[in-house]
Amino acid sequence: MLNRRAFVQSLGIGTVGTLSLLETPAAATAAALQNATRRAAIPADAIRIGSNENPNGPTASAITAARTAALEGHRYAGAVSSTLIESVATAHGVPAERIMLSGGSGDLLRAAVRAFTANDRSLVTGSPSYEQPVRLAQQAKVPVHEVPLSGDLKLDLDAMLAKASGSGLIYICNPNNPTSTIVPSADVKRLIEQVAKSSPATTVLVDEAYFEYADDPAYATLIPLVAEYPSVVIARTFSKIHGMAGMRVGYAIAQEKALTAMREHHSASGISVMSFAAAAASLLDTAAMQRNQLLNRQTRALTVAAFEKAGYKVAASQANFVMVDVRRDVRPFIEAVRQKGVYIGRPFPPLTSWARITVGTPAEMDRALPVMLDVLKAPVSSSVSAQPLPEIYTSWC
Repeated sequence: MLNRRAFVQSLGIGTVGTLSLLETPAAATAAALQNATRRAAIPADAIRIGSNENPNGPTASAITAARTAALEGHRYAGAVSSTLIESVATAHGVPAERIMLSGGSGDLLRAAVRAFTANDRSLVTGSPSYEQPVRLAQQAKVPVHEVPLSGDLKLDLDAMLAKASGSGLIYICNPNNPTSTIVPSADVKRLIEQVAKSSPATTVLVDEAYFEYADDPAYATLIPLVAEYPSVVIARTFSKIHGMAGMRVGYAIAQEKALTAMREHHSASGISVMSFAAAAASLLDTAAMQRNQLLNRQTRALTVAAFEKAGYKVAASQANFVMVDVRRDVRPFIEAVRQKGVYIGRPFPPLTSWARITVGTPAEMDRALPVMLDVLKAPVSSSVSAQPLPEIYTSWC
């Protein structure tokens, strides 16, 4: 795990070109952090547990690879992008032709919505779930069926299946954002099988952004189904377990016909040589991934236990965040803890009393939990005004 000091030390001292900023790494990093937080209107000492980022940051091997690749920053990505494709293909045991890289998974979702939906071919999704597909469909005047979650805040696959006939795209975020819950992979597989029979032109996109954080034995990747079903697309990202949210690397796994359709609406750019190299190195660093998984599991358990001990209900989390019923309008709660330097997730209607809280480092949660629990002990002050959230907390994750 890299703390800020270790991160700076791992960068070393650059000597040429774009690395000149690294000649005084501590000062350069501090300045960059100050500039970033100023732009986002978030104090530099704030605890940022609102965007489902990996608080441990990129691995040391990823940082080293990015630094080395920067020396080739004047060249187009070519070879290094091919290296990442081969690495992803090997990691998942699929042909390289079934991999499409992207600058984060957002561009993949955009391409899928545009490729597979139309004004007579709807989008089917859970509600609440990751919102970008809905926004994109609405912008394109595509009909949307937002299916309410079940009482335990899980995707209602039966209700989604009932809306599948004639639809263009079914979006399944599993684990689901913002609720952190999963549906068993066997149940998703049954939905895919039934959709293939009853509505074969319908594409099913399974978003596995938080895959590595789930440890429920009922959960597994559905990548193996790609070989059997031409209408299945799996989305993955390096933003979460790999700690590369700011480096923007994601990928889709699907049969060639589906990827061809998506490429018609995909930017096919947006990944730097540094990000390509960092992702390839991180993918091979399984020890770091296992450390991240263990840290998240332990800190998540402590976070859940703290809220449950205080009498608050927590959804069954299988991700790097938790969803807590604070039993009050969540907006004043978000603002109250924000005024105390703790930035948690935005509201997610219709779950108006639920707060989404990212699992930070143990040190961050040691500071943040008492703040949140103290706010919950007292009625929300009428003097707390609901100021607009910083842009970073309304447009991401």
